[in-house]
Amino acid sequence: MVECPYCEGQGIICKAEVKKLARTIYICDECDTIWLDGDEIKEETCLRFDEYMNQHGLQPLWSELDHIEKAWRK
Repeated sequence: MVECPYCEGQGIICKAEVKKLARTIYICDECDTIWLDGDEIKEETCLRFDEYMNQHGLQPLWSELDHIEKAWRK
């Protein structure tokens, strides 16, 4: 499992797919910070889940995600 660098390890980074975009993201289960597939998971490369989803006309809800995995490997 990968700990979140943004919330200093309080959350675990989950691999998930945004259903309507068919796009893989990595999301913290504590603070909802995200990283896009291919980005290095560090504080400087994170995005806000709510802003990302709103940009795509979607609600910033975990129900918009599918295939959520806590134990993934890059």
